[in-house]
Amino acid sequence: MRKSAVLFLVLVFVGLTFTPTLVTANPLPTPSEIVPAPTNIDLIFNFASPTEHALYEDGAVNVCFNVRVVDPDALCENVYATVHQDGDWMQVASAQIPLADGDSLYQKTRFRRYNFTVGDIPFGEHTLNVTAHTQGSYMKDDTRCLFDLDKTVSVKFFVHANPLITFLSAQNAASSKSSFPLNFTVDHPVSEMAYSFDGQEPLALSGNITLTDLVNGQHNVNVCATDEYGYTGASATLFFNVNAPEFPVAPLIAASAISVVSVAAGLLVYFKKRKR
Repeated sequence: MRKSAVLFLVLVFVGLTFTPTLVTANPLPTPSEIVPAPTNIDLIFNFASPTEHALYEDGAVNVCFNVRVVDPDALCENVYATVHQDGDWMQVASAQIPLADGDSLYQKTRFRRYNFTVGDIPFGEHTLNVTAHTQGSYMKDDTRCLFDLDKTVSVKFFVHANPLITFLSAQNAASSKSSFPLNFTVDHPVSEMAYSFDGQEPLALSGNITLTDLVNGQHNVNVCATDEYGYTGASATLFFNVNAPEFPVAPLIAASAISVVSVAAGLLVYFKKRKR
């Protein structure tokens, strides 16, 4: 019994002594510096929307595409991808696109899907650029190599949107005259325009005008416009106030009365002289 215990202790001592040596004798591969991606590894975009030179309405476009890492030799182990978008109409130079529901940053399938809507796109032709930045790793000669891969695709499309009408006067502006300048801009060419003053029937117009013969008080006006494709846009209602000096009726009447009395007195004196 004592011999067995001694033998057990000896084996434990030997295991504790030589195990670290065995582990360090065969270290795991450590990552090297980042290198260019192998030529057989590529990024492929599959766009469902927008499509090249397609026409979209109302300033909103659904963006739907897939990004896939092609690795014929199955070198990649883990692939990390971020995707950014930028368009010629965007104020932000580059915005990261969130992954669709159910996707994760690390995927062994090396496949990612994106589906979202971009709104408030102005009228006209636009270009959407989508850039994918991928990092991955692969084994080469018992060394783990890290690589970077970037690729950008561009899609051109056209947006038809309702005309956007913007007034140049501030809301609730005041005029000290019995007139008011109706100045506005339209974001793209239109074929017809009309304005409605104080809720009255619309009247055609061809551009900026001045509203005249206005009575004192608050007024409102709005403008609508239709482009050659039949899209119609309406402005917000603009409110403004007129506070023009009133015409001096009472002083004028008094002055007229004085003039009449003066003329009458003159005539009376004249006729008296004639009688003499």
